[in-house]
Amino acid sequence: MCFKNLTGTRLRVMIWVGFVVGCVAKFVTGSLFVYNVYQDDIKQTFNYTQKEMEIQPSLLNLGLGVGFLPGMIYDRFGPTVTSLVGLFVSVGSYMLLWSTTRFIDFYKTAGGLVSVYFMFCGLGSVFTYMVALNTNVINFSEKHRGKIVGGLNCFFAGSPSVFSVVFYKLIQNAEDHADSFATFMAFFAILFAFVDIVCALFLRVYKKRDEEVYTVDPSKIEDDINNKANTEQNSDPKSKPEVQLNDLSGVNSQSENKCCTPQKSQKVEPKTLKEILIDVDFYLLIGMFSCASSIGLVYLNNLTVISKSVHLDHKDQDLVLIVPITNALISVTIGFASDFFQEKIQRMVILMFSCFLYVGLTVLAMLLGDSYTALCFATFFCGLGTGIIWSLTPTVMSEMFHISNLGRNWGIALLFAALLGMAGQYSFGALYDEQKPENELFCYGLHCVAGGLGVCVGFSVLAVVFGIILMLHRGIKLSR
Repeated sequence: MCFKNLTGTRLRVMIWVGFVVGCVAKFVTGSLFVYNVYQDDIKQTFNYTQKEMEIQPSLLNLGLGVGFLPGMIYDRFGPTVTSLVGLFVSVGSYMLLWSTTRFIDFYKTAGGLVSVYFMFCGLGSVFTYMVALNTNVINFSEKHRGKIVGGLNCFFAGSPSVFSVVFYKLIQNAEDHADSFATFMAFFAILFAFVDIVCALFLRVYKKRDEEVYTVDPSKIEDDINNKANTEQNSDPKSKPEVQLNDLSGVNSQSENKCCTPQKSQKVEPKTLKEILIDVDFYLLIGMFSCASSIGLVYLNNLTVISKSVHLDHKDQDLVLIVPITNALISVTIGFASDFFQEKIQRMVILMFSCFLYVGLTVLAMLLGDSYTALCFATFFCGLGTGIIWSLTPTVMSEMFHISNLGRNWGIALLFAALLGMAGQYSFGALYDEQKPENELFCYGLHCVAGGLGVCVGFSVLAVVFGIILMLHRGIKLSR
């Protein structure tokens, strides 16, 4: 995965080209989070219940949550193979979704199969996501890691706003819901085909000469010092041995181990999968991330459901833009800020702040969600929290558990988050359907969504608890 044939200006240019390609890839993978803009077209085309509707974005996110598989493929085979696998999975799954509108009568009773198609869409997207994230995190030095992850996440988080505008202004057909859905799926298939090919051609992991790490056997150093001293004493008894490390002749190529990671990252030792799976801190970190990110998932995917329930759906085109725009701005800002103030403000403190934001948004939406102002503030808090949690958690994870196998470790975190998000989505749909009148497609009133938002309140409190325990536990470990 490492290439040493580039140096100097050419190396820097190729690294920055990789960053630009990574931003484009992240932009396209952000399409996962625009389900809320076309879910009404699906519901009216196939007449699905809300519970069935909730399963679709749940499995879409579960596909993203199987990130440990693309992460392990990346760690083993590198960005090119990972991009090509993502190309096959993404294009194939989106074309399957496009084909559903050609067989509407069949898929009206096969909602589970449509959900499986969405799961493969998420899986294909995470291949592209991992290639963009891991390659750039490795290629840039550790001191810039927060800025790089934040910059990438800015495109990942901000793209839903662009895709929402594209859908509402160019694609949506109010008189033909099936055509709107099919056109959007074909559009995504073309985008993923393009971006995965570009990733396969331009994304590489480069080893920089100034970051090579040499590990030398101490016994060989001692032997060389003694041999050199004895030689000089025999030739001139009055002379004193002056030994420099660069004069050592006994250190051969077999005693040198080079790696692609910065020297600072060697302070934290890499861990095997077994060691990671028994590490309490790892579970506390992914517990906090999973609870927080699942709230963002449930709230964002059901934002248009909430607005429709409280008769604010005429504001949808404005509401759906708040989260991605806020998310994008905070992602790039928090990346720079966390690097600049790293010595003064720990990244974990900022993560904890995002967890409290989730508590505020869920309580506000549950109690005052029928007010447009309150709903806007809750949605703004969702954008802030989502931008922070998705930008800083990968950076914190690489600092706690080493940059090696970040794809695997981050993939495991995504899997836990997806499973918890699925539980939240299913609960939201089930509680919504309980409030809905019989033989009706929609439910109206804040009470329709209050139960699902109550589940989110519970998740937000758990995120805060996990974060506090993690900070206390790491403080105890470091003080020993």
